[in-house]
Amino acid sequence: MVEFGSVSLEWGTVLIQLFIFLMPLVLVVACCLFIVKRTTTKQKTIDELEKRVAALEQEIKRPKL
Repeated sequence: MVEFGSVSLEWGTVLIQLFIFLMPLVLVVACCLFIVKRTTTKQKTIDELEKRVAALEQEIKRPKL
């Protein structure tokens, strides 16, 4: 129990209020991390595809014997 003069709070109440206060912050951080990870994954995929396209273009440009 936390006492503030004539007002006292139960630990359960404090923990619930802290949880409700922190949930939006945690949600925002989690969304940001998800977006960054997804963007990184997409960029890696794009880089790999560009390498494949470059290799195929080089193969096309080679003179056939």
